Amino acid sequence: MIVSHRWLKRHLPNLPEPRQVVAGLEQIGVEVAATKAWGENFAMVELVEVVARTPHPESDHLSLVDVRRGRGEVTRIVTGASNGFPGERLWYAPPGTTLPDGRTLSVRALRGIDSPGMLLSPEELGYQTAGGDLWVWDGPDPLGTTFLQVIGGPDTLYEVELTPNIAQYLQSVRHLARELGAIWHLPLAPAVAPFAYQDNPLAVVEAPERCPLYGLVGLKIKPGLVSPLWLQTLLLAMGHRIIHPAVDVTNFVLWDLGEPLHAFDQRRVNGPIRVRLAQPEESLTLLDGAVITLDSRDLVIADQDKALALAGIMGGIDSGVAPDTEEIWLECAHFSAPGIYQSFKKHGLMTDAAVHFGRGTDPLAVFEAPAVVTQILAEAGVLVEVQVSGVVGDLPTERLIPFNPARIRALLGVEWDDEKMRQALQGFGYAFLDTQVVVPRYRHDVESIYDLAEDVARFHGLDNIAPRLPYGVTGLARRSAAVQFEEEMRDVVASAGYHEVVTRTFANPAWAPLFSESEAASVRVTNPLREEESVLRQHILPSLLEVARYNRSRHDLAIRIFELGSVFAREAAQIQEGRELGVLLSLEPAASFPPREEATIYDLTGLADFLFSRLGLGGHREAMPNPPAYVHPGRVEALVVEGKTIGWVGELRPRIAQHYRVRRLGALVMQVDANLIRRVSQPGRPSRFPEVERDLSLVIPEAVPYQALVQAIDQLNIGVLQAMRPIDRYHGDFGTSLTVRLRFQSDQETLTDEQVDHEVGRILEQLAALDVKIRQ
Repeated sequence: MIVSHRWLKRHLPNLPEPRQVVAGLEQIGVEVAATKAWGENFAMVELVEVVARTPHPESDHLSLVDVRRGRGEVTRIVTGASNGFPGERLWYAPPGTTLPDGRTLSVRALRGIDSPGMLLSPEELGYQTAGGDLWVWDGPDPLGTTFLQVIGGPDTLYEVELTPNIAQYLQSVRHLARELGAIWHLPLAPAVAPFAYQDNPLAVVEAPERCPLYGLVGLKIKPGLVSPLWLQTLLLAMGHRIIHPAVDVTNFVLWDLGEPLHAFDQRRVNGPIRVRLAQPEESLTLLDGAVITLDSRDLVIADQDKALALAGIMGGIDSGVAPDTEEIWLECAHFSAPGIYQSFKKHGLMTDAAVHFGRGTDPLAVFEAPAVVTQILAEAGVLVEVQVSGVVGDLPTERLIPFNPARIRALLGVEWDDEKMRQALQGFGYAFLDTQVVVPRYRHDVESIYDLAEDVARFHGLDNIAPRLPYGVTGLARRSAAVQFEEEMRDVVASAGYHEVVTRTFANPAWAPLFSESEAASVRVTNPLREEESVLRQHILPSLLEVARYNRSRHDLAIRIFELGSVFAREAAQIQEGRELGVLLSLEPAASFPPREEATIYDLTGLADFLFSRLGLGGHREAMPNPPAYVHPGRVEALVVEGKTIGWVGELRPRIAQHYRVRRLGALVMQVDANLIRRVSQPGRPSRFPEVERDLSLVIPEAVPYQALVQAIDQLNIGVLQAMRPIDRYHGDFGTSLTVRLRFQSDQETLTDEQVDHEVGRILEQLAALDVKIRQ
């Protein structure tokens, strides 16, 4: 944002010199990136008087104009202008003058006659006047007066950087001047009296939540006139073009009060005005000629026939002000900031008005802005009359925050008294109601006592707060059980030879059909960077598969990766976040020398058992009757802990693997829930007594799976049986033999052979029901 020193001085007559202004801006939290002088190129442009005008002897469209300068000398200049006759006073730029467009003048021969410099038109100085080619000056200034003197001398421009919270209310010259005046205890120039709206039904607000306050003023103006010189000077310094008095004054109010205005040509509006949401596929041709397609999320200003403007962002070309416009509708509104922000981001229209409304404006400016506009147009002789006006809506209620000076002192680390804090807050526009602080309506950034403490510090200056080291009770850092558990899981998987990856939690909605994900459970991102990342992932496996696809498209390498990350799902109106461990393994030989052994699904089942064993989960694998649709039904097992299925291990269907450019893929997916963490965070004490191992060679029928043996033994609830695992499988004439190793251990005593034999007998008796016998 560019701020003019001269403009600040309109509101703060006793404004100090620029160096102090820079220090003051930095005290109130505004960074000054750079300062530069403006207008110095006008110091050589001087006022002269025409004494003679003769035709050019070698041209029928050029003239020789003799002008008297300030010290009495006469200079002859060649010009092609249609005016500039004896007695008229003009602006003359001698050689060496640099014009606003960047040209530096010199002595130039025109049809054989030297012309030192040139006589200037308003446009060549960047200004507008009424009629004629050259700028005929009718002011009382003596000859030799420079143009810089006429416009009030040089100006200093401050290039300021506004942080997001400061920008919500300090995006106007008057608000900056108000805060500078507060910290320097300087009085502000009186503001104009608020505009008194009439009670006329000029507009209908159909979306009051998007437009809480809407004012409309009908003005009759004189065409062919231009804006006052002081107004043109301020706008040019800020980098604006001079267009039309009705447009120039709205640009002035935009930066002066922070209130964007818009002017409609009454001839092109079929009233009353409607402030409504756009219709689907409704189109609007903007002032810059661009055609945009609207939807029901866009707020528009419309008449009874069509949309006239994209509310708070840019007007339409069909209702714009023209040079011959004599009657205008002046729009003064307070729009809801989020709606404007979303619209200008969606359409890519970052106009000055959109930036102001998108950050939030002062609702009271709806009443101040028309008063400023009518005053300026009246002083310039442009305003004929105020025809009619009307306002719809109400001011938002003032917000209250409890005044807690002790808390502010604690936050700032100061011993200032209560009155010093009241002085700071009142200086920045706050009021007090008993023990409550009344927040100004334009301070959209203030929400709590922390914001009040920040304003107290800004008012008195952060340099006046002595630096102090924080103090408090120190203690040893302690990781939570959840973090510790997840780190242990990562360590176990990494120690088994798998590489950890970290992927984004955003997902592509196109993955949902492939993995049978529920559309109702998906969590959409409000403002996604791209459509491919417009939802949050419901499962971690698709993210790993995308990593596999990326790597296989660049290197033909075996995939051995894992990730432990967040997954999301919507349950009713709530969004639930969970944690999942995902492991992906390509079931094919690696392209390496010497060749590595081909990976199999047993690598993953072994990893599952390894996890159970190392983490002390006491889990096991069992048949999975209803596996996910993207998993091979005959090559999958459920992972069960304490009777609860927490995941699965198996091989993906071939169509899924080929979709990600791999012939065969195995995966392990495990939910990391509170039950697992509790088991690890509260481990039992190791037993002081020795363990006993027994190997049983069993003859089992072909139809009996190993899982049936595990379930049958679990039903016995043998407290001293700590573990059971298969160690050998043999096929002979007698059938199938499976050798299992049983580990017994007690926390109370050393087990005897008789006690272990008793428990083994119970196990064999239980297995006999499955036609399982001991191998002889």
